[in-house]
Amino acid sequence: MITWMQKHKKWLIVTIWVSAIAFIGAGMVNWGSYGFGSSNDKVARVGDIDIHLAEFQREYARILNEFSQISQFGGMLDEAQAKQFGIPQMALQRLIQQTQILNLANDLGLVVSDKEVGEEIVNAKVYIDDKGEFSQELYRKALKEQGMSPSEFEEMVRKILTTQKLFSVMSITQAGPMLPISSSEMAALEMANAVRDRLRVEILPISQVSVEVKDDELKAFWEKNAENWKSPMEFKVEYILVPFASQNPTDEDLTKHYQDFKSDYLDENGNLLSFEESKEKIIKDVQKIQAESVAKREYRDLKNESKKGEILSLKENERFFVKNGVDLVIEDMKAAQVGQVLKPIEVDKGFVTLRILDKKPSVQKSFEEAKAEAKVLFESSKKKEKLLALAKEKLKNFQGTDIGFVDRFYNGAILTLDDRQKMNFLSHLFSSKQKEGYVMLEDKAVLYRIVEQSALNAKQGDAMAFKSMKSEAVFDALAEYLNETYKTTIYIDVSK
Repeated sequence: MITWMQKHKKWLIVTIWVSAIAFIGAGMVNWGSYGFGSSNDKVARVGDIDIHLAEFQREYARILNEFSQISQFGGMLDEAQAKQFGIPQMALQRLIQQTQILNLANDLGLVVSDKEVGEEIVNAKVYIDDKGEFSQELYRKALKEQGMSPSEFEEMVRKILTTQKLFSVMSITQAGPMLPISSSEMAALEMANAVRDRLRVEILPISQVSVEVKDDELKAFWEKNAENWKSPMEFKVEYILVPFASQNPTDEDLTKHYQDFKSDYLDENGNLLSFEESKEKIIKDVQKIQAESVAKREYRDLKNESKKGEILSLKENERFFVKNGVDLVIEDMKAAQVGQVLKPIEVDKGFVTLRILDKKPSVQKSFEEAKAEAKVLFESSKKKEKLLALAKEKLKNFQGTDIGFVDRFYNGAILTLDDRQKMNFLSHLFSSKQKEGYVMLEDKAVLYRIVEQSALNAKQGDAMAFKSMKSEAVFDALAEYLNETYKTTIYIDVSK
């Protein structure tokens, strides 16, 4: 599954965005409530459209949920695993590409009316009463439970419908662009792909090279890149945390919540779960609602100084207030003024509200302070340069290992390359006109020499494969156009 995601990452972004409309009919993912202590809640800006923290948090939660469905992970990932897989960066990249598409739709004049949005929500038949009719009361209650206003939710639906309109114009489905392929294109692709190469291959791991780092070189490197090494911002805050676990809902509270929000408690087939089957989740949901209510009172008391909180000193990279691996609180703290009280924000353990008592800005590190970090980066850069020089020298007379014949879609092993490295290598090999060469990967260089070529027999299904290749080329061109046309400014480093 992971290999498939790596190979089809561009289409994965698109298909998930297209299929996101399904969440209306299936009931929304319980993303929780999102409160922000300042208006500066932008993660990024793409073209003319802002990406907000709440959108990022929902996309992050959606990806976590996707990974939890993959059996090899055994359920929901923890924070460390999410960071290891780069899920925060993945969520932001998805949003950036989705927003590029929305910019294009806007430029083409594609509009989704309020009527279309309303019909989509009503026709989903999720927020219905006992008579089977759409209920405004249930609709608003359900959105409140999700921490969303009707306008926020309806804007999400509008974006999805806008994207669907654009994809309809472009003949894109969840399987990709449905583009016809002419006989001349078919012949050209057959000619280009109907060969296989017999290779001799040698791998040069970066561990084969060593470098000496001199202080004068390192200092020159630091001076050139000094902006990369700054001390973290420091804060002193007074905070009150209202834990979910501190709430004790009554049986009456639980029963009422279940009756009001039955659409939140469905099995994987969309069938309603009984109260007892859902009870564990109901308790957590009601605890969250009650904790948020208490936190709002704590915010008021902290603001008017009728209640004191705990004092804490922390740095921006210490990740003290975290939800699903993302520290949203720290961004509000950066934007807030000294003395300002932030509204309750959901974190892993509950809702936190806090007052900024003091702030120390980030400052550029001195050479001595940054030396160890700079050395790692400089050493890596020098090693790659030396590995490149070694690859060029070895290419002149290397023998390597005869790995037999490979084609563009070869799925066997190539020495110690993993699937992603093998895919990169084959892509370079069959895009090059050279009989021999080298491919630089993250931690190794791969030398190759073509010693023999042979023709492949045409196979059933080649037409579909070639159509897919044409579609991929068209999508690559579209992605390149979007990247060049719609400037992206990122305000938050989500990897920390």
